[in-house]
Amino acid sequence: MIKKKGQYIRLDTAATTLVIRADTAEYLYYGQRLGGGDIAAIPSAGKKLFSCPGTNDYTEYSLLFESADGGFAADLQFSKARVLAEKPEIPGLPSSYGDGKTLELKYVDAASRLSLFLYYTAFDNSDVIAVSSKLVNGTRKPVRLRRLMSLQLDLTGDYSVVTFDGGWARERQRHERDAGYGIFVNDSKSGYSSHAHNPFIEVKNEYGVYGFNLVYSGNHKETVERGTDGRTRVLVGINDYMFDWALPVGETFSSPEAVMCWAPDEDALSLRMHAFVGEHIVRGKWKRRERPVLVNNWEGTYFDFNEEKILSIAAAAKEAGAELFVLDDGWFGHRNDDTSSLGDWYDNVEKTGGGLASLADKVRAMGLSFGIWVEPEMISEDSDLYRAHPNYAMKLPGRKPVRLRNQLMLNMADERVQNFVVRTICDVIARSNADYVKWDFNRSMTDCYGKGIPSGEYFHRYMLGYYRVVCKITKRFPFVLFEGCAGGGGRLDLGSLCFFSQYWTSDNTDARERIAIQSGTSYGYPQTVMGAHVSACPNHQTGASNSLEARFNVACEGLLGYELDLTKLSEEERAEIASQISFYKENRKLLQFGDHYRLQGKNTAGFITVSKDRNAAIAVVNLLEWHPGDPAPCIRLKGLNPAANYEVSVRGSEWVRCIGGDVLMQADIPLPGLFDFEAAKRWSGGIMSRMYILRRQRS
Repeated sequence: MIKKKGQYIRLDTAATTLVIRADTAEYLYYGQRLGGGDIAAIPSAGKKLFSCPGTNDYTEYSLLFESADGGFAADLQFSKARVLAEKPEIPGLPSSYGDGKTLELKYVDAASRLSLFLYYTAFDNSDVIAVSSKLVNGTRKPVRLRRLMSLQLDLTGDYSVVTFDGGWARERQRHERDAGYGIFVNDSKSGYSSHAHNPFIEVKNEYGVYGFNLVYSGNHKETVERGTDGRTRVLVGINDYMFDWALPVGETFSSPEAVMCWAPDEDALSLRMHAFVGEHIVRGKWKRRERPVLVNNWEGTYFDFNEEKILSIAAAAKEAGAELFVLDDGWFGHRNDDTSSLGDWYDNVEKTGGGLASLADKVRAMGLSFGIWVEPEMISEDSDLYRAHPNYAMKLPGRKPVRLRNQLMLNMADERVQNFVVRTICDVIARSNADYVKWDFNRSMTDCYGKGIPSGEYFHRYMLGYYRVVCKITKRFPFVLFEGCAGGGGRLDLGSLCFFSQYWTSDNTDARERIAIQSGTSYGYPQTVMGAHVSACPNHQTGASNSLEARFNVACEGLLGYELDLTKLSEEERAEIASQISFYKENRKLLQFGDHYRLQGKNTAGFITVSKDRNAAIAVVNLLEWHPGDPAPCIRLKGLNPAANYEVSVRGSEWVRCIGGDVLMQADIPLPGLFDFEAAKRWSGGIMSRMYILRRQRS
């Protein structure tokens, strides 16, 4: 809801209020929803909507440009404010969608006739506010744009900053530090949102927590700066690293969309972010649809497979109750390792038998859906594509290219390359009649070059090309389930989720490692976008072993799959997996779409997913260490109805108790049956895990 009274504008969501004074370009308030008082009585604290050189403000600026005469200062003054009934699209970029109104503010520099537009969207059913900006060159000469952030939020008080950092196989580890004085930067310069620093951040103090994210998959930058005047400025947008955009006369540059949300605590913030992603980012057929249980052959076979092997794994998958079989890397060209054939998206008949279409038909004849792996943005030097079109590769002229994972990248800023990718990947999907596509991206950008493309525009033009490609392909195949992947979760961001309904959370499938990875991811992203697989032991990334039960329990926090060769398992193990899949299907709606909370205790970690009516819940508690003589671990649950009584049972055990919701949430409940001494000896060094099933008792 947006209400405008003179220069004062109020944006309300169900739980929050944002108050803006348009003529002075100020935030007057953003936080818990206000009552019906006079918003014009809120005193000014100098908290600006935007900033640029030319004023007595030396904090980081949201706008930097250079005019034709070499000047960089601007005096942007209020021009007009409008409330738009529909949210405008951002040309060439993904953004959120849904019912709600948008505030448009316009500020003009009279001397240069540059115009800055700011957009704030308040959705009817979300506590998240979407923010974007655009700069219009109304001058008579070109302008060079050096920075245009999507969002600026000035705050007062002391804050800590929470970021989600890591690397390959250890994505989104939660880190919190005092913002202090000076500038803190969370960013990516690798050409994609990156394993290292996710664009989702939190800024928090004792009064609540603000969450910020960016609907963009390229270089991003979030800065938090504490000034000596007591203000803390948050900026969110495209990274200005190697950014220098020529803005000709009459043209416009639009920033990606940023989103912001306030909540009283991190659990509430996560629930609001989850609801926003599920309702206003993920779209299409799979938006609210339960996701299938899949089996992927990658860790089971790597490149070493043939038709017989694939069909044997698929048959075992069907017997276990899986619904989707995914053929991973190695089915195309002459690819038997990672040194060749990327870009040659034609069948390797030696490995697929009668070809991809024939293999897919045989898998479907078993009663399974069929999925396929592709890596469309990459090219191998040992490929027919490279031999025919070496100019398609991203590489600097006259220099030895940097090879990562033995591959180069395609120059997706080139429309000819974009059209090649659309044409060939559409052919792969069509001829296999794929139900699912895993879109991988296994290296960062290094040799950033495209003929005729200015270096300061390359990163963003690549992203515009990438979005054009994925938009065309996903629109052509609206019923296909697309899962994104970037060496695991390296490009798990809101921009990607506008096209891919789910994302591979990490290449690290070790259950212990996945606890922290999935927990960190869950702060800003719902469980219904997180791919989570049970893999073989010893684990291929860590060498560690965990029980099949523990691996399943951890994977239930996301979208369940199995990444192993089922034919190599014992009959007992295959029977256990069949039981797991059956249980998951019975409780899939709750696990995938319930309200998700993280559980933390002394030496324990896990999650609880609660149904919307709070009548049912499933909790997983993992004991991270165990020593002889340790007291029984305890945990407090979350999200339950405090007035209800719940029947609490342990999956795979006869233990059952009736316990009140208030007790479960407010007392330190010992967790009986979590493990026994013999189990601890068998799985020495592994996590001990139990799943608790809660059903509300009717009075």
